[in-house]
Amino acid sequence: MRPISTYIIETDNALFTLVVTESDDGGPYSASYIGTSPKFEQTDTDDDADPVQEDIEGEMEDPDFDVLLAACHREIVERGGNIVSIEDISDDER
Repeated sequence: MRPISTYIIETDNALFTLVVTESDDGGPYSASYIGTSPKFEQTDTDDDADPVQEDIEGEMEDPDFDVLLAACHREIVERGGNIVSIEDISDDER
């Protein structure tokens, strides 16, 4: 598997990193994402409470890159809120 695209995705409630890899030239493609919600650390005065931030993870596969990316975006919206921004931080030297 070789990484082909990496994105930072900010939603209303979370911040995600999404990495898309391909096994052969032209697919199939795999994607994994990890995020934290809420996107900014908050302080909590109750020491016995659950952690304030929650990790969110997911993985998907599809033979079509565009279909895979759209499915990841839908799942990220379901888990983190509406997408505010997407930044492509991929290394252009492939």
